[in-house]
Amino acid sequence: MKKNEFWTEKDGIMLIAAWRRDGLAVSDIARKIGVKLRTLLRWERGCAELHSALMESRERTDACVEAALLKKALGFRTTEEKYVVKADGKEEVTTVIKEVPPDVSAASVWLKNRRPDKWRDKPTEGGSDMYKKLDEFLGGIDADANR
Repeated sequence: MKKNEFWTEKDGIMLIAAWRRDGLAVSDIARKIGVKLRTLLRWERGCAELHSALMESRERTDACVEAALLKKALGFRTTEEKYVVKADGKEEVTTVIKEVPPDVSAASVWLKNRRPDKWRDKPTEGGSDMYKKLDEFLGGIDADANR
């Protein structure tokens, strides 16, 4: 097996993408797999999937996850196509708008990480009753949502 066969196929590309998400530079990846940077870049030109893996970055991945978490926390609408086969055998496609409600757990994660001064589990400022009531309220909503 040639060295590039592994690194330009599914498993090798998955490892390279993971290393990029972990913050490794392309030159470090070349060194890690035992080739010169020039060689890795030549392989990249011939393999679109390898190119995509090398374009991955920790910041891009974090930004995508952050956007997905925020979307889930706020709720959103999505459209789905449903295929129905009628009695006469013809297939009918209908578009359905689906409402995904805000997710309390996602909102909690977002707030605790983005505004820990106000939303940590154990606030450092006085431990007022307002925080206790809010925690009880959010816990009740979360319990209802999980039923």
